Amino acid sequence: MTNETPKPKTPPKKKTETAKPETDHGIHPLARPFLWLDSKWARRAPFWIFLSAALGLLAWEFFHPRHGYSKWEEIFGFYEIEGFFGFCLAVLAGWPLRKLLWRSEDYYDREGSDD
Repeated sequence: MTNETPKPKTPPKKKTETAKPETDHGIHPLARPFLWLDSKWARRAPFWIFLSAALGLLAWEFFHPRHGYSKWEEIFGFYEIEGFFGFCLAVLAGWPLRKLLWRSEDYYDREGSDD
């Protein structure tokens, strides 16, 4: 038999150096203040802001009728409808523009002559 008593278990020593967290992921330091723009609510906010603005303007037009210069401008909600279709046209025009201006993924990796 030995007279040795078991040593009490001590927690592991903490590192005195402050380790840099592994959450860097190659993000530029000047981009860090704008990371909140990738949150779920920030991506949905413009939709609700523009929807409430459009509905507010539509309500304003209901209580304050407009006197247009042409027969089209006399239609209730004409400017809201025109704005909606103009926005749709601008967004949908991006698809053919992308196909027109598209370059292959290896465009800059390909060898070429400087002549």
